[in-house]
Amino acid sequence: MGSNGLETALECVARGWPVVPGALWVGDIYVDPVTNSERDALALSSSAMATLDPAEVRRLWPVTEGNVTRSALAVLGSLMTAVVVEPELARRVVTSEAFRASPSPVVLLPVPTLGLMIESAVVVVSSADGLDEKLVFPSGGLLPLPPAVVEGEPTRWLVSPADCDGLMSGPELARLLALEASNRR
Repeated sequence: MGSNGLETALECVARGWPVVPGALWVGDIYVDPVTNSERDALALSSSAMATLDPAEVRRLWPVTEGNVTRSALAVLGSLMTAVVVEPELARRVVTSEAFRASPSPVVLLPVPTLGLMIESAVVVVSSADGLDEKLVFPSGGLLPLPPAVVEGEPTRWLVSPADCDGLMSGPELARLLALEASNRR
């Protein structure tokens, strides 16, 4: 994926992923890199601002001095959803022959939990069908895309969208997760 938020946002829009601008983690706070104003969280814009328009992406992600721009956040909903998976399980699944035949993007996402940063793997799929509802991001939720930084910890791709032809369906991922769980017994 791209090296800055503009490139990331444009690549995601080209794949049909609606995106909105996010803030940057600078020092110990989130800031809007365009205005330098302090933000409470990575989410800078409402999911209602989601766009698939490249011209709008270029307007919303101006590149400032030092080639710095806002983080890109994917908006989840009818076009795509995200499912949290244990990182080790995700690493095993992505090496399976079935996954390699039809891969889906996987983001390694730091999640602040009880004062610690716990890494989670998030698989981007086309639907939540067949998946545990407790592990599925809510519709309208925002997924930070690499190179976004969450409270000082970078997000990164375990499987980049560049390595995928499209998104796996929920039932396909559910079968792979069940198969990997049964193989571990």
